[in-house]
Amino acid sequence: MYLLGYDIGSSTIKAALYNVETGDVVGIVQYPERDMDMISRRAGWAEQQPEVWWQDFCMATRRLISQCEIHPARIKGIGIGYQMHGLVLVDKDLHVLRPSIIWCDSRAVTIGRQAFNDMGQEHCLMNYLNSPGNFTASKLKWVKDNEPDIYHRIHKILLPGDYIAMKLSGHATTTISGLTEGIFWNFREKQIANDLLEYYDLEGDLLTETVPTFSVQGKVTKAAAEMTGLAPGTPISYRAGDQPNNALALNVLHPGEIAATSGTSGVVYGIVDRPIFDPKSRVNAFSHVNYEDNHDRIGILLCLNGAGIEYSWMKHQVARSGRNYSDMERMVSSVPVGSEGVCVLPFGNGAERIFENKDLNAHIFNLQFNRHSRAHLFRASLEGVAFSFVYGINILKEMGIDVDVIRVGNDNMFRSKVFAMTIATLLGSQIEVVDTTGAIGAARAAGVGVGIFNDLEDALQGVTPHIIHEPGLNFDQCSRAFAHWKSCLGKILHQNTDQRNIPKKLRENIATLKEETKQKSKDLASMALKIDSKKKLLHDFETRLSELLNNVGTNNPAVKKELRNLVKLIQQDKQEVNDWDTFQEHFDILNDDYFKRLQKLHSGLSIVEMKLCTLLKMKLSTKEISTQLNLSVRGVETRRYRLRKKLNLKKGEKLVSYLEKI
Repeated sequence: MYLLGYDIGSSTIKAALYNVETGDVVGIVQYPERDMDMISRRAGWAEQQPEVWWQDFCMATRRLISQCEIHPARIKGIGIGYQMHGLVLVDKDLHVLRPSIIWCDSRAVTIGRQAFNDMGQEHCLMNYLNSPGNFTASKLKWVKDNEPDIYHRIHKILLPGDYIAMKLSGHATTTISGLTEGIFWNFREKQIANDLLEYYDLEGDLLTETVPTFSVQGKVTKAAAEMTGLAPGTPISYRAGDQPNNALALNVLHPGEIAATSGTSGVVYGIVDRPIFDPKSRVNAFSHVNYEDNHDRIGILLCLNGAGIEYSWMKHQVARSGRNYSDMERMVSSVPVGSEGVCVLPFGNGAERIFENKDLNAHIFNLQFNRHSRAHLFRASLEGVAFSFVYGINILKEMGIDVDVIRVGNDNMFRSKVFAMTIATLLGSQIEVVDTTGAIGAARAAGVGVGIFNDLEDALQGVTPHIIHEPGLNFDQCSRAFAHWKSCLGKILHQNTDQRNIPKKLRENIATLKEETKQKSKDLASMALKIDSKKKLLHDFETRLSELLNNVGTNNPAVKKELRNLVKLIQQDKQEVNDWDTFQEHFDILNDDYFKRLQKLHSGLSIVEMKLCTLLKMKLSTKEISTQLNLSVRGVETRRYRLRKKLNLKKGEKLVSYLEKI
């Protein structure tokens, strides 16, 4: 007895056959081997032909049955996972009217934004948990406004998974989960979002009949059986979008559980037990696969467009010919945390929702041709995506979602130990790698729909991690690298900001933050100098105690023992890292690598002179500097005079002004 599962993406179709008796996956196929074509008639548009999905679906199915050498009648259920948010239009004969407008098409952005403002942001978030955005409902409104002839011929609208199920069964249906991903569902009223349909002037009867996610949703027709090689009457018993389905495959079903993937794009999908939303709409909320039973299982989806595609670009454009990801991982391991200053922002795959739909593009910072190699670029690329995940997951934390354990599949960037451990270290979380795929998850879920399994827990028995990544990198080093990455991100986010367009209150907030940053820099410098001074004092104590120890005679063993203990205590208290060096690193992050630029211009400066430069740049008074450096006011003035000469300043050129320009 077997179960058949599919993962129908925009690139390829994966099919998996699961043996119920043994619990083994007996076969997996992928078709086509190359990515499916995407139609882009205008910038920002993305369409595919649903008929091509069906042809590839049939080919994948025939190949799998042939490969596994089983009789198709032994397949007792079919589960379908599919690319979310697409729009398929069919007429009364269930023929496709136009190419499908798929998930990454952005033509309806303006329509959704207008609806968000007109209907009221609070209303949309409280009822739909999302802005209407660029989702299926807004895409349908675009068709109504721009292709009225096609719109008037529509009999039913379908999601990509609904279309495949229709081709198999001959009936057009959908699920509540599908309605939520199209923003056709009102979470507060637990019914169709009629107010959104009315605002868009869309007919409610365009939506299809709703069937339970786990149920016999239809059976394979004789015509479909001839095309696919399946047995007529085989039940279609499960259907869900790819991200809820991937979470199911990883056994992520309950509040507090998190699933993640980093393929072309990166996704984090967390389960909550109540309707919640992000006021800035940086993440999206959809019903999870088990929402219908409880009405309290909602998936919060965070998407990063620039993820695996960035590392794939590095492999194809930067790595030498013939290198694979394992080779790159070995090179990455030879570079320290932080990539010795190289920093990559991976946002080169379109507008990013976590940055409120800004299109930032990808960027590389601090690349030095005589110092950095391919290995540095590879590590900085992995870290750039990892830092993006951490940045996004912190948004989920702001929403009250716990992130103690993250479950991932074994077929994406999480196969990289460096990538996974960077995320685990910064979040203080475990990352559990599970040997499964979305197609396998869909097959198991199909068994619930036909009653082979009692429930999801029964179906997912044995879905456990085979690799666990725990925080294993140096946290301080990771934190400094992440802080540096965020500072680079901040530059890109604000580099084109027109001050005239910033509201007065925001300008005041920015000014306040600048003053707070300046004060923090002063406090940091003060602390570093005080610690440095105390360390010197401790060093003097250690030296004097050691001398006393050498001079104490053998007649005073108790005194000698106590002196040894005191010396030992002082030695144990010493830090391995020089505090002034630590201060320099933090100060560079806050002040655009100030120390590096200063040392490049004036390599002969001593540490004492560097300290004086820092305090002058922070505009401390002579009296304040004298306190920090433990000097008299006259002593500070003398050192300023000597520093001017060492910097070769011209007569009349102000020392502080010069230091500020560096």
